[in-house]
Amino acid sequence: MAFPISALADSDVTAETAAQNTPTGWTAVSLPVIPAITSDNTFNITDYGALTTADDNTTAIQAALNAVPATGGMVVIPAGTWLCGPLTVKAKTVLHLAAGATLKLLPFGTYPGTTGTITSSVTLQDFISPKSKAVTDLIIEGEDKNTSIIDGQGQDWWELRDKSKTTKTIFDYIKRGGIIRFNNGSRFLVRNLKIQNAPGTNITVGQSGRGTDVTIHDVIIREPASEIKYDPANGKYPSHNTDGIPVWSSRVNIYNCDISNGDDNVVIDSNGQYVHIWDCQFGTGHGASVGSFTENVKHVIFDNITMNGTAAGVRLKTGINSDGTLRGGGEEDFTFSNITMTKVANPFSMDCYYDKQYTTPETDKKNARTLDSTTPTYNGILLKNIKTTDTSSGYAIFLYGRPESHIKNVTLDNVQISAAKGIYTAFVDNLVFKNDSKITVSGGNIWVKNYDTTYSDECNATSSSTVVTDEGTYTLDPSTLSSTTAGSGIFSNGFTITNEKSKTYDKTSDGYIKYSAMQHTISIPSGLKITKMEIKGRNNYTDAAAGISEVGGTEEDPTVYTFPTDKSAVDYTFPFSTPVETSLTFTVKAKQIAADIILYTSTATGIESVVTLPLSKASAVYDLQGRQVGTSRQGLPAGLYIQGGKKIMVK
Repeated sequence: MAFPISALADSDVTAETAAQNTPTGWTAVSLPVIPAITSDNTFNITDYGALTTADDNTTAIQAALNAVPATGGMVVIPAGTWLCGPLTVKAKTVLHLAAGATLKLLPFGTYPGTTGTITSSVTLQDFISPKSKAVTDLIIEGEDKNTSIIDGQGQDWWELRDKSKTTKTIFDYIKRGGIIRFNNGSRFLVRNLKIQNAPGTNITVGQSGRGTDVTIHDVIIREPASEIKYDPANGKYPSHNTDGIPVWSSRVNIYNCDISNGDDNVVIDSNGQYVHIWDCQFGTGHGASVGSFTENVKHVIFDNITMNGTAAGVRLKTGINSDGTLRGGGEEDFTFSNITMTKVANPFSMDCYYDKQYTTPETDKKNARTLDSTTPTYNGILLKNIKTTDTSSGYAIFLYGRPESHIKNVTLDNVQISAAKGIYTAFVDNLVFKNDSKITVSGGNIWVKNYDTTYSDECNATSSSTVVTDEGTYTLDPSTLSSTTAGSGIFSNGFTITNEKSKTYDKTSDGYIKYSAMQHTISIPSGLKITKMEIKGRNNYTDAAAGISEVGGTEEDPTVYTFPTDKSAVDYTFPFSTPVETSLTFTVKAKQIAADIILYTSTATGIESVVTLPLSKASAVYDLQGRQVGTSRQGLPAGLYIQGGKKIMVK
């Protein structure tokens, strides 16, 4: 042996046994059973030909792993950087990364499955996985969680999605493997190491309910946020679907982990049960998540979590498959406790239409599905001792169940949330606020939407407003552009647009409006304020890139908010810290773009901004999505509408 035995970790799990923290009524997580590690059953990869100068050490490292006897042993990755491809591990094996050791994936283009031209779907092998799906008793560990590193070299993989339309097609073909994946076996342990730059998921636990007893602790995970703008000139590459720890099995402990990535920090998917996550830090990412595959997910606890810069806080979702079946059934018993959120965009959300475009609760109710075994049945969600330290940019609470299967029994116990927008609920039964819970918003009403919802406010958590109003979304596209003249356009939903160079707002054959390189001014109907602007479209030319250089009086970088010359479609969103009223400008630079514009609005002064018009007044009436619903208010259902550029109420 090249190393004294005292320098090596071993199979001891005494610390993990002491840290179990098993909730009352749960079965303790079983830990790996591996014989004592000695010099006779320890194998160094350098003894099998691994070199830090080698372009590919897969054969050498796999030979060391294969040398572990059936009785068990350890493979050592010494200090240095070691390039290699996929590895498989036998039962009763410890894979040990020394301090200063970096195990680095072969780059895209060399990693198996990524060579040559990719013209159809390809499934890549996971980087580290059991030798067979039934393997048990594995430990993957580092000697120093800051310098014992597994590096996925993900940048080239992430860039495929954003570089061009052609590379995105390749990206969509590739089913990226995980850095570490455990399958159907049991008694797995990952501890004391760092995973960074994963092409896809980081540590995936289980397989649709198969596999049990996993412990993960003192692990650092680092990938860029998915929300950052693709900006290679400044070294910014968003990562996509880089989930930190997805869980698909039962009896799982996750603690003392520090996770910043480009998707869910920790997510519980189908058949994830008796999962306990505690004492963790979440940075960028999508938070403490459940779903969107949620069949038989139950008995989940997130406790003592600190979030900073996380796109979502507590996030439960469930979706629909390509064949039209749903992804749920049997979801119950979720606790989220002792959580502090800073710079978290959306503190608490539940979305039972995930991956499906919303219509309205009213329309969704008319189109309710027949109940079946895949219908989600979320029941029993407790948020306790949770607070935001600042004002979140999104909804304080967003709960959207299904008309045929409401979300049931949601309790907020000592929860204080401050947000830009209030509470939006649809299809929720028994939402309870108690024990000093308080919801505050920076503008508008506490209740944005309250549809088919029953709630009990035991502590005046929502008492600062009693008016329920809708938030409106308005689209400026060819379907709402009713007329044009030189230099101006009039939209049927009350908005107009002008420019000083008398350019006409022509329509394109593929469903956009042309915006020439200049400043454009949108006139906003009285009583509305714009909280966010979305520009979706493409360059209308191929000889130079176009860009957005100003929105709402704020200068923007047109090389970041750019429309490429290959005419691939892009989508940029510009939120406003102070809602915009009366008029809104944006400037297109260099070349003409073809785009749709979506404006997210709310009432400027609550219900007082709504005007009344005589029923007999003949003028087209539009709903809050900009769709014409009649030529007068006569016979319309109760609700808010736009008529003559004004927001009106039909009672």
